Amino acid sequence: MENNTAQEKFNELRRQAEELMSKSDFSRTVVAVEDPLRLIHELQTFQIELELQNEELHRSQQELMEFKIHYTQLYDFTPVGYVTLDSKGKIINANLTLARMLATERSSLLNRPLSDHILPRDQDIYYLHLQRLFESKKRQICDLKMKTKEGAHFDVQLESTVIPESCQEEAQYRTVIIDVSERKRTELFLQYGKYQLESVLNKIDASIYIADMTSYEILFMNTYMKKKHQADLTGRVCWASIHGKQDGPCEFCTNDRLMDEAGNPREPYIWEFYNKDSNQWYELSSLLIPWTDGRLVRLEIARDITRRKRAEKKQREITLTLEEKVKKRTAELEDMNATLRILLKKREEDKNEIGEKIFANHKLILAPIIRNLKQNLTLESQKDMMDILESELKNIISPFSKKLSDQMVNLTPKEIHIADLVKFGKTNKEISEIMNSSIHTISRHRENIRKKTGLKNKKINLRSFLSTLE
Repeated sequence: MENNTAQEKFNELRRQAEELMSKSDFSRTVVAVEDPLRLIHELQTFQIELELQNEELHRSQQELMEFKIHYTQLYDFTPVGYVTLDSKGKIINANLTLARMLATERSSLLNRPLSDHILPRDQDIYYLHLQRLFESKKRQICDLKMKTKEGAHFDVQLESTVIPESCQEEAQYRTVIIDVSERKRTELFLQYGKYQLESVLNKIDASIYIADMTSYEILFMNTYMKKKHQADLTGRVCWASIHGKQDGPCEFCTNDRLMDEAGNPREPYIWEFYNKDSNQWYELSSLLIPWTDGRLVRLEIARDITRRKRAEKKQREITLTLEEKVKKRTAELEDMNATLRILLKKREEDKNEIGEKIFANHKLILAPIIRNLKQNLTLESQKDMMDILESELKNIISPFSKKLSDQMVNLTPKEIHIADLVKFGKTNKEISEIMNSSIHTISRHRENIRKKTGLKNKKINLRSFLSTLE
């Protein structure tokens, strides 16, 4: 086709040249050439010029062909659809990308209205789009839904401009068709996420708001905060509407603590704030979250902890009061302990004094009487009884009885009496006669004494053990 076109242009130029030569100006007699060599030189120079022009023409034609191929590739294989429309909205030209988007052949699109591939419910959007473009001659953008040949729907964005070369003739428009289905799905997902987030935040009994990090514009307020402020402050500046009477951002603003140097969110920042105007304490949690448009925004959660703070203050006061009372009581107890130590010391001294008096009385009074009685007694049984009596009196004034009672705390009085007789070397028969009991009973008591003193099944003599308690 290109070769045929070039040949036609050449034939047309030849025809025009022949017409010019047929005129009177070209039919005059040729002037005799005075210098043939000079004419040959000029002809050769002209021939070289023509050859150079021919090479330049071939090079320009080659560059034009490469540019055309590059343009065709760029036009047909760009990731967006390109279409040229006439003033009535018919397709003059379309790229292959649009044909693939509509799942049809490019030839079937030409000279057909683009509206054939737009859903009926969006036809008015498309009509107003073309009308505004025709009236303003400025770029117009709209979103609508198109359908493929099989009837599948997808979201697109149309961006149309007037072709400058066609301004003086019939209007032509160049329209870029961008598939925004993924973007629409993402926006829908973000909107649903935003709805879920707002639903959760509206159910929390704490003041919550979301603000832009740069403009400080409030993007969201939960129901609890709206009721507390009795107004919806969405769209206003946080430092001017929430705290008021300020010329700029709050001194305690935590924006700089929520993002690291790389622009990534840090861990939530939790701190406490005291509002002097309302005399209330708040626990604030600040963190960065992504908003629906992808930017990072500040989420602020303020919990009223005034009651807790007052309870903590009261608890500290109670603790201080108790500490004072404990300190005072400790001093009193220390005084009482000192008094008790004095009393115990006095009691020990009195006890020692009483023991010494008892020992002296026994030595001076009882011991001589017992010796006289033993000398005057004639019966052996009576002498034995006196020996036992003398032994018991010695036990009273000696530590033996205490040791015996300490070691044999579980012994009965009768068992303690039998233990005393065993210690004096009395046999079971002699003990039975003294205590007027059977030998079997005395044997049973001796076994109980061994058991309670831990001597059962041990080869230890009971009398020897009892003697160690002296």
